Amino acid sequence: MVGQNLQEGKKRWSAEERLTVDDYKIKNSDINNEAVYSRFMISHAVSGFDFMKRNLNQRIVNLFLGNASWIDTTKVASLEKHLDFQQLQFDLAEVYARKFRKRLWESKGKITTGFDIVNKIENEIMSGLSEARVQMVKETKGGNDEKKVGEWKAKIESELIELEEFRFENVKKIKKN
Repeated sequence: MVGQNLQEGKKRWSAEERLTVDDYKIKNSDINNEAVYSRFMISHAVSGFDFMKRNLNQRIVNLFLGNASWIDTTKVASLEKHLDFQQLQFDLAEVYARKFRKRLWESKGKITTGFDIVNKIENEIMSGLSEARVQMVKETKGGNDEKKVGEWKAKIESELIELEEFRFENVKKIKKN
């Protein structure tokens, strides 16, 4: 399964485990860089026989890439706030990972005809995530507008709940409505 044995520096999204300073493998103190920068990746490992599975949740994983992310621990005054905002972006990536799982599940019968459908969905999901992340950063002024951050937190939490059955940990059969 994707992500069962994660490589050093990678962290799978979890509702319980939040990002910490130790997750960032690049320590930086360059005044020209952001205090915290996080790199996320949604990857998949879909095979031709996956159309027979009860769900495809564990075929798609949302990862934080600690080896490609940096943190400036000299900017201690706002470090917790920066980490919270990075976590919010990781949560947003999880929304899109769940959307990917759902779309793939809805299209799993088409997997037998080739993987073009998987690549098409992946491209659409990644574009959507990038657009949403840019919009969130812009609207929240890089996480500094606490009212807007709160609005985004509520929106993301609502979407995570709505897509609950498409979380990585769910291995139960998903029924079509």
